[in-house]
Amino acid sequence: MDAIERTNWLAHRWQIELESFPYGEWLIHVGKVEGHRVVQTASAAEFEAWKAAQRPLCLARFIAERRELHPAEVVIFAGTHRLGRIPPELWCGYDVTLLIDEPPATLLSAKVRAMFPPWPGALVRVLPQAEVPTLGLRKAEKVSGPRLRLVS
Repeated sequence: MDAIERTNWLAHRWQIELESFPYGEWLIHVGKVEGHRVVQTASAAEFEAWKAAQRPLCLARFIAERRELHPAEVVIFAGTHRLGRIPPELWCGYDVTLLIDEPPATLLSAKVRAMFPPWPGALVRVLPQAEVPTLGLRKAEKVSGPRLRLVS
């Protein structure tokens, strides 16, 4: 396994906040990043094991493992604004975290946040190409961010 895959990048980018609350006879442990749930466990030990096992999740692998998303389109958005898209040839350059309470395949990416600093709530959404118009996103005006390209 590559060193990058053994590194807990999420711990370096966002603080995972732990919230615990009673649910009947159980004590539920919820991990959140910026108010978004990323995990829910039934014990503190299970939460700590999950947190210790966190690794960068390659966007390309995420998409490859989900046949229902093919042919996939990757959209960068903030609220109701479309900021851009990530072309397939660059998917391997993004590590992501799945947000469990958002619409399916909504992801958090440190690289996306770094590319669009004026949009602190920028997220990534992966969906089949045919469904992109159904998002109802409007193109953001004055979007600033670096243009990335594949270098060989």
